[in-house]
Amino acid sequence: MIVLNKGEYTGDVIHSTKIDGSTITNTLYSTRKNNPEWHYHENLHICFVFEGGKAETKHKTSYSTKDGSLFFYHAEEKHRWLSPSPISKSANIEIDRSFLKKYNLTEQDVKKAVQTNISAKALILKMQKELLLHEQNKFLYLQTLLLELVSNEKHKAYIHEPRWVILLKNLLHDNWNEVLSLKEISLQVGAHPVTISKNFKKYFNYTLGEYQRRLKIEKSIDLIKYTSLSLSEIAFYCGFTDQSHFIRNFKFHTNFLPKAYRNF
Repeated sequence: MIVLNKGEYTGDVIHSTKIDGSTITNTLYSTRKNNPEWHYHENLHICFVFEGGKAETKHKTSYSTKDGSLFFYHAEEKHRWLSPSPISKSANIEIDRSFLKKYNLTEQDVKKAVQTNISAKALILKMQKELLLHEQNKFLYLQTLLLELVSNEKHKAYIHEPRWVILLKNLLHDNWNEVLSLKEISLQVGAHPVTISKNFKKYFNYTLGEYQRRLKIEKSIDLIKYTSLSLSEIAFYCGFTDQSHFIRNFKFHTNFLPKAYRNF
């Protein structure tokens, strides 16, 4: 059993920085360095695989993961990675106990926050972009992004969500690239349009339009890396008015231009 200390990974760490004792890295896995042995990290670990994809074996159960997957591991949770591609890349965020204590968080809080954050991948990409820059205010910006990723305040405040909120969340995620009118939404979730309009931001943290745009950006992140579709085709598929509109939104949410991210 391999024990990986803070900042250590089975691949090559290309970029790395520390925030409040926690570590954000960009890691490259290749045939030169990709140890498939069982291991665990001393701290909880968030991993966004954004190129190459991997097959994961965990708790003696093997399964394939889709490209662009986001994973969460508790501290000392045993796992191993078996990469089916010659090269794969991932963004890793390791959060230690001092960070949890400082911000009054538990590992379960962080896990729930990452799983429910509509912009999780986009926020991680913003962090990756910052790793490439040499700016004096980088620490503060990375700290803000990390807290936005792991914050779970909305979930704590509204743990007892009405049934229409749950139905609406599923509806929006299942039909992320379709145009849905408020009337259609109302009929499908069984709530009055006024109720939805007045309470949407309370439960979703964004307006309906903002939430839908963030969903589209999260989907486009995987389409850019794992399909041969052109940017104009992705823009059309994701429901943006044109390629320029898509590029502006993608840059705003990720700090990457789509073409630069495809080559990252």
